[in-house]
Amino acid sequence: MAKFTLRHALAAGVAMCGMTSLTPAQDKKAKSDTIVPMQARAYDGQFRPMQQSQGGLGMSTQQRIYGSVKIAFRESNERSKVNLTINTNLQQSEILGWSANPGQCGSGSVPYMPVAQFPGIEVSSTGRGEVELQNMQLSLPVSGAVHVNVYRGGDNLDNVIACANLRMK
Repeated sequence: MAKFTLRHALAAGVAMCGMTSLTPAQDKKAKSDTIVPMQARAYDGQFRPMQQSQGGLGMSTQQRIYGSVKIAFRESNERSKVNLTINTNLQQSEILGWSANPGQCGSGSVPYMPVAQFPGIEVSSTGRGEVELQNMQLSLPVSGAVHVNVYRGGDNLDNVIACANLRMK
């Protein structure tokens, strides 16, 4: 019987080695560090056209562009779900760039990551384009002003053809 009890004691001891116990302070910190699913938290906004120079001598025309963008936080702030749709008056297939930036439209702020890391918006000959990403590596702040620029022909402020100021929902 002593052998049986010793075996059970050893098994219980081995099983307990894998367990950790937290002090009340560690437990409180662990709970505060726990990442809560943030599906309900998202930025969204509507695109509005921006002035873009065409031709010479500083002439500018306004593009006819509309659409929407929604960037929802995933389980961590390092990943986002992105839904972006845009309708333009472009009559040829092309790929437009886009970026998420701090501040309001027109601020000229540096994007949260290089524009080349944002997947292009494939626009068809009908002028419609969309990007749907379930798990993009994009980290946005949980507060403050954020906007999305859409670029044509480069990634400078002069190349922005549409912009959406985002709101936290």
